[in-house]
Formats: sequence, C-alpha cells, structure tokens
Amino acid sequence: MEARLKEDILREAEQYDNAIMVIHETDDGQIYDAWEQVTSNVIQTPLEVFKSLEADGYPIKYARVPITDGKAPKSSDFDTMAFNIASATKNTAFVFNCQMGRGRTTTGTVIACLVKLRIDYGRPIKILGDNVTQEEVDGGSSDGDEVGSYITAPNNLQIKTNEKQKHIFGINDILLLWKITAFFDNGVECREALDGIIDRCSALQNIRQAVLEYRKVFNQQHVEPRVRRVALNRGAEYLERYFRLIAFAAYLGSEAFDGFCGEGESKVSFKNWLHQRPEVQAMKWSIRLRPGRFFTVPEELRAPQESQHGDAVMEAFVKGRSGSVLGKGSILKMYFFPEGKATHPMETYMIIHL
Repeated sequence: MEARLKEDILREAEQYDNAIMVIHETDDGQIYDAWEQVTSNVIQTPLEVFKSLEADGYPIKYARVPITDGKAPKSSDFDTMAFNIASATKNTAFVFNCQMGRGRTTTGTVIACLVKLRIDYGRPIKILGDNVTQEEVDGGSSDGDEVGSYITAPNNLQIKTNEKQKHIFGINDILLLWKITAFFDNGVECREALDGIIDRCSALQNIRQAVLEYRKVFNQQHVEPRVRRVALNRGAEYLERYFRLIAFAAYLGSEAFDGFCGEGESKVSFKNWLHQRPEVQAMKWSIRLRPGRFFTVPEELRAPQESQHGDAVMEAFVKGRSGSVLGKGSILKMYFFPEGKATHPMETYMIIHL
C-alpha cells in the first residue's frame, strides 16, 4: 500500500516539475499549503526508512500488520505479532502505532504484554493484582468508606459488588463472555490476567470500557437511530475484539504455545488452534449475526434515569399522534382520482404487518 502511494506521489510530481503540494500545520493550529521539490530519494515508505536506519547500525526492526480501523485483529494478525515478539531478545522495547494511536495501538500493546508475560513467567498466566479493581474501571465507584463484598460467580470468577447500590449492567452481564471463559479449562485465570493487562494499558482507551460505552449509547431511546446503529456496530466490533483477546490469552496459557517459548516441541499457531475449536468460531459469529441481543439491557438492570427518560420520550410521541390505530392485518387504502373522472377510482393497497 505504501509502495503504491509512493508511486502515485512520484507520478504526480512529474506533472508539476518535480514538485508536490504539501499541507503544513503551525504550532498554533494554522493550516497552509506549499509546493516542495521532491526526488525519488526523498520520498520513502516507512519500511524504507527503518531499513535505512537498520543499515546505519541501529538495532531496530520494522513489522507492519495491516488491521482495518475499528475492526478486531484477525487470528493471523495475532500470530504475526506473537511470532515477532517471541523471536525478539529479552530486552527489546516494543513500539506500537496506528493512525490515531488509540484503538489498534492499545490492542497491540495488550497482545504484547500477554505474550511477554507468557514468555517471561511461563504457565499458568498470572498477574499481580492492581489497586484499581476491574469494576472501578468499568464504571463502578467507591468513596473508600463503603463496605463491599465478593460474590462467587460461575466458574469461581469473582465480581466485587457494592451493597449500597443496585446492580448496574457491566461487562460480566454479557452471557457470551461467561461462555467463552467457561469453555477453556484455564479460562478464568487467563481472563483475570487479560483484564489486569487491559487496565494497565488503558491510558488512552480501556477495551472493556469501550464495549460498555457503546452499549450505553445504543440503549438510549432518545438518541437518533443512525447514532444508535453506529454505536451497535462499533460496540459489536469491540466486543469481538475482547472476545478474541480472551481466546488468545487461553491459547497462550496452553501447551500449544510452548514451542515458541523454548519450553517444548508443540508449535501450533493461534489460527490453527482456533480452527480446532469450532465452538469458539460459532460464538464469534453470533456477535456478527445478532449483535443487538448482547447489548440490549434488561429493564430491571436499566438505570432509573435511563428508563424514566426513555418512557417519557415514548409517551410524548404517543400523545402527539392523532388518527386511528392500524391493528394486525389491517389494510391502508389510498384513493387516486384521475382528472375528469369521479367514478371507478383506482385503488392502491398497502399491507402493513404490525
């Protein structure tokens, strides 16, 4: 892609006496354009830049993993990143970047931390606890004086709850995540490690929190349908991203990755490992086919202000309507009278199923 862009730039420069229009931005945010003289040696792709640095003796390696913005990485993308990280020396520093440095960059950082945790400390994957709990990151709050308790959920995964507050819809209320966690023998411990890493890598974005934020927008009845539809699609992509990360953490915690760590002979790629588990693929496809069922919040779990506001908006719409109500199987009939003819009207029928 970058090579084709370079060819386009050089082709355009030939048409304007080896000059191209370059957009500049000043320190105070002002935009201006200027013509600049260029040659084939000046225009370089990122790969060419890093190759030249490597040729100059800098200990640097460039790896490009094409991932569509807003989409979850494919299983082959996980493999590409994991193999590059596993083949690096122990003291190698990893730098990730995408267009905005937010979504895909955060995902790459989480993947790198998972792989390094597995390589450095082996199996099972574990991580020391943070002072910040997962529930605080996912929207819960505490003033330090409230008494909290731990309840044991399915598969012994613990969720901190607040006795003084009603239950708020959280990431653990999405049944699909319980299923994928329970599917793997090491699912609970691997997901706990994953959540700890996600919290550590949440300077710009928390992947779990992104799912809940899009869920919140989707469930607001007063929001425009277009905005809700976009929130549903984006939320489904982030849910699939988190889903794949759980599966990837379970993969790293299995013997399939031992060969890449020098701990055994088994070298099974994440892509092949997933193909051996069609149940996981079926769960993933359920997100794409029916994303709404994972984001629709039951009425009993809605925040009081959300339910009241949604009911008020709906009631206002109903009161503002006039005319008759069409029941199931009713026919909406429209008459069209051609000019000069008042008899034998032409009838058009529209069947509306309610």
